[in-house]
Amino acid sequence: MFQKAMLIYNGNAGQRDAEKILSQTAPILASKIPKLFLYQTQKPGDAEHFCRQHGEEVELVIIMGGDGTVHEAINGLAPLDKRPSLAILPAGTCNDFARSLDIPLNLKQAAELIAFSGMEKEVDLVATDHRYFSNFWGTGLIAAASESIDDASKGIFGRLSYYMSALKTLSEQDRFTFRLEFDDRVIEEEAVMLLFMNGKSIGATEFPMDSIKMNDGLINILVVKEAGFTLLKEIFTAKTSVDWEENEDTITQYKTSACRVSLSSTKTIDLDGEHYKGEHDELTVLHNHISVIVPTPEPL
Repeated sequence: MFQKAMLIYNGNAGQRDAEKILSQTAPILASKIPKLFLYQTQKPGDAEHFCRQHGEEVELVIIMGGDGTVHEAINGLAPLDKRPSLAILPAGTCNDFARSLDIPLNLKQAAELIAFSGMEKEVDLVATDHRYFSNFWGTGLIAAASESIDDASKGIFGRLSYYMSALKTLSEQDRFTFRLEFDDRVIEEEAVMLLFMNGKSIGATEFPMDSIKMNDGLINILVVKEAGFTLLKEIFTAKTSVDWEENEDTITQYKTSACRVSLSSTKTIDLDGEHYKGEHDELTVLHNHISVIVPTPEPL
C-alpha cells in the first residue's frame, strides 16, 4: 500500500463543489494512505507544475478532475526519472482516460478502487514535438469539432455537446494533404481527419476497435478519407467491433511505434482535448511509461 501520496484537485470547480467532492473521497483515501497531501489548482498549468515539482517525492499522484487536468498531470510526470504511480478520480465531462482504463466514473467507487481493490497497470504514453498524450492526437474533423465547443454548451449538454459539434462541423470540413513516415513507409494522401489513438475513448465515445491497447507499445493510426453521417453514426453507436476493412474507401488503419507527420498547412492539433497549432510532429510511443491504478480483473 502507498505510504505517501498527493491529491491534486481543481480549485476552480467552486468552493461548495470542491468541498462536497473532497468529503466523499478524501476520508476513504486517508484511511489507507498515512501521508496524503492536498494540492489545489488555481489556474491552468498548476497541476503540471505540482507533478513536476513534487512527483518524485511521493509514491502516488491522485488527480481529481477531467481530461484537461489529467493531460497536465501526464505532462508533469512523463519527463521525471522517478515516476510515481497515477490514480484518477474522474470529475470532468468526458473522462476519456478513465473510460479507456475502465476506471469507475462514480467518485466514491473510484476512491475505494484506489484505497482497497485496485491494481497497478503499466500503460503507454506518447511523446510528440508539442507535448505528451495518453489518449489521442487528432487533426481535421476531430480538432474542429472539439475546438467549436463552448464552455456553456459543454456544461449544459456534457458529452452530447461533442456529438452536436461533430455533426455541425462534418459538412464544413475540408480535405487536407498529409504525409506519414513510419516503419520504412511513406504515405501521402488527403483526408478530413487524422487520428492517432492510444486509448479507446474520445468524447465519451468508445471506438469499437479491438486492436486498441494501451500497453502494446503501438499506436493506432486512423485516416478518415471521406467522412459522412453514416460513418459518424456508426462510430458513435456501434455496440460491437466495427469491421474497418469494409470501410477502406473511407477509413484506413495502421499501427506503429513511431511516426513523423507532415501537414499541408498549419492546423489545430487536439491532444487529449487540449489544442495546439502545428504543421509537423514526431510521435513516439513510450512503452509502459507510467503505472495507473485500475480495476482488478474479475476471475474467469
